Amino acid sequence: MVVSIDRAGRIVIPKDIRERLSLEADAEVEIEIDGDAIRLVPVRTAGRRIVDKDGLPVIERGDGPMITDADVQRWRDADRR
Repeated sequence: MVVSIDRAGRIVIPKDIRERLSLEADAEVEIEIDGDAIRLVPVRTAGRRIVDKDGLPVIERGDGPMITDADVQRWRDADRR
């Protein structure tokens, strides 16, 4: 994909890419030089990204243990006691 640099040195990240990477206004990106290329890497906080999965927003899985339906049922039952 080709984009232009304006006189102030700015580029516009196309909307489909911003949506895919969950980049909103005022999002921070880190600029890296990679050989003769420039890489823009989103700065992520401790939170998780929301990604599109089959047309639905899904919170990206983290590094923690997977929570199963049985876990949720057990916690819900314990909370009702």
